[in-house]
Amino acid sequence: MLDGTRVLVVEKITGHRPMPMLSQVGGMIPAHCSGLGRAILAYSDPSTVDAVIAAGMERRTPRTITSPTALRRELAAIPDRGWAYDKEEGNVGVSCVAAPIFGATGEPAAALSVTGPSAAVRPERIGPAVRMAAAAASRAYSTRRWESQ
Repeated sequence: MLDGTRVLVVEKITGHRPMPMLSQVGGMIPAHCSGLGRAILAYSDPSTVDAVIAAGMERRTPRTITSPTALRRELAAIPDRGWAYDKEEGNVGVSCVAAPIFGATGEPAAALSVTGPSAAVRPERIGPAVRMAAAAASRAYSTRRWESQ
C-alpha cells in the first residue's frame, strides 16, 4: 500500500530460497524504484507522482531510475500492459512484476507482485498472471468494502 512516497509491505509469501529483498512485512520501500510502487503510481493522481519526485529518487542500484522524465515515461507505459516491471532497481539480481489492486471507486488501493531472481523473472510470462491475480483481488476487495458499508 502507498504510504506517502513509499510502499508499506503488508504481506509476503516466500519460496524455498532466501532472497535479498528491499523490505520485510511492515517495512517500507521507495515507490520510485519498486514494481509495487510503480503499479500504484501509474494510476495515481499527478500530485502523488509529483510528491514522489519531489521527495528525491535515491539511486539504490546502477539500474535505479532517478530521472523524473524517465519515471513519468515508465509510469505512462504501465496501463497499456497492465503491470509494472522493476529490473534490479531495488536490489541487484532481483526483479519484480507488479499490478495494482483497485478499490471500489477505481482508485489504486494497493498492489501485488511476483519477485525473484532476475534470470527467472520474465515479465512477458509473469505479467499476465500477476495482472489477473490483481484483478481478482480488486474484485474481492471492492465487494468486501461495499458489503461492510
